[in-house]
Amino acid sequence: MRINTSIEIRTLIHKWILIPVIIGAAIGLAEAAFVELYDLIWDESYPYLLTPAIFVVIPLGLLTAYSIITILGKSSPGSTTHEVLRRFHYEDGRGDARNSITSPISSAVTMGVGGSAGLEGPSLSIGGSISYRLSNLLGVKGNDARILFLAGAGAALGAVLKAPLTGILFAIEVPYRQDLEHHVFLPAIPMAVISYLIYIAILGQTPIFQFTSSTLFPTDLELIFSVVEGLFLGGLALAFVYVYKYAQKFAPSSFSTKGLLTVICAGVLVAFIGYFEPMTLGVGYPTISASINATSLNGIWKYGAIFILVLVFAKIITTSTTLNGGGSGGLFIPSIFIGAVASVGFMKALGLPFSAILVAAGAAAMVAATNKTILAAVAFVAETMTPAAIIPALLAAATAYILTGNKGLYDNQLDFSPARTHLALLRLSHKSEEGPNTLITDVMRPARFRLLPDDHPAKAFSLFSLAGDTALPIVSKDGKYLGRLELENLVASPLSSINDLMIIDKPLKTNDEEIKAANRIIQSGKGILFVVDNDGMLKGVLRTSDLIKSYSKKITQNLS
Repeated sequence: MRINTSIEIRTLIHKWILIPVIIGAAIGLAEAAFVELYDLIWDESYPYLLTPAIFVVIPLGLLTAYSIITILGKSSPGSTTHEVLRRFHYEDGRGDARNSITSPISSAVTMGVGGSAGLEGPSLSIGGSISYRLSNLLGVKGNDARILFLAGAGAALGAVLKAPLTGILFAIEVPYRQDLEHHVFLPAIPMAVISYLIYIAILGQTPIFQFTSSTLFPTDLELIFSVVEGLFLGGLALAFVYVYKYAQKFAPSSFSTKGLLTVICAGVLVAFIGYFEPMTLGVGYPTISASINATSLNGIWKYGAIFILVLVFAKIITTSTTLNGGGSGGLFIPSIFIGAVASVGFMKALGLPFSAILVAAGAAAMVAATNKTILAAVAFVAETMTPAAIIPALLAAATAYILTGNKGLYDNQLDFSPARTHLALLRLSHKSEEGPNTLITDVMRPARFRLLPDDHPAKAFSLFSLAGDTALPIVSKDGKYLGRLELENLVASPLSSINDLMIIDKPLKTNDEEIKAANRIIQSGKGILFVVDNDGMLKGVLRTSDLIKSYSKKITQNLS
């Protein structure tokens, strides 16, 4: 027993400490090289961005970034966080080696010439790619490699933002809108710490924002208005998401003549806005600092509320245009920019005195609402701005998050973590989505067992023992579907009536396609769904296993 325990402990140390330390060191070095490349391009381009030459520099830069990612990388431009989530959910972190190199280069060019995006997006890609490849070389496979991939992405994010806790929490939160990938936490700690230490050893410890306020605790006014601010920024976050999603309709996915024209038009639009609003260009760290220290000599408090709010909407447009117009980069820092600057405008419009704490809380609220990462958002302002903002940031972030519901910027972000069988279904449906969709009626099975609302719990237990399912349909006497009874709820309250335990949900329709059923199972976490006709009559039952069989059969036919 002692021998087995010793071997198990050594295995855990090797897999979750030693390997993450090695990977973290490589990530720290790669992140420093990436930021140096970005700085070099930005330093060369910036003088031209303040002149009419901007109308040449930005379109040409976006064309270069677009060509690098599509021709050399054989991939699509856009938000690199989308790509990281796709690789995590569908491929266990696996990615093309060419794309692992070309994606950060394309991102560095995008932001270096003035495109509006964040360094954290390509950093996620760098960290994930390095972690996946090194973990495979070191013998880590399957789901463990997938976990290390996400931990590496978070470590790289923490390094580039000089906020390691933020990177860890972002990696845990970002895969899902309403769930956590808690397995990432343990390996992410040594990985994030080592990558951060190496990164600051090369590039220095200077924080990314210069915060001068010495406030130690929020006032009652700041606590109250943080909730109001959260409502305001929740609405603004919905506008950001809407504009970004609308711009996605025009995004080029590969190198083509149409794509070239789209990139040129996008470059001209970003240049036009940037010519009149230079603060919308690039990563935007100086403007964020000018928002936190708004009353300083270079602060933005000197501008009127209208100018500040116009700047916010201009940033939304330039970011959406850049990332859907051939450029590559992240959306985390643009969200910080929009939240921080909009908070200054919010205070100006209401006639409130300036509060750096409300600016920090506003930045957290925007990230929580658009990225669906409350903990990472609050940790970020605590690490990079001021710990005094933690409570107002929690209030504002929670308010904005609730207001926006499940709407966010990332298409590949799921609502909940799928169970292992649901993960298989997720990937099968993704592989089969190019083929014709099958109707649910061709996949479902007859509903042999059903309950009435006034049935005795003993009957329910008897039917569960026969069906072997975790849920049964509840119908009216004429056969109309009313809801479902979950076995877990019945076991918890075996003396309650069926009617009291009934969960009213939305069943599938017989004319729905199987992809809708797959999405419903994946998003809800339920392994069994019920099917009704247009009159609401119960017609069948659909299980995860039924969909897996259907999709596997399709893939077999395609391969043969």
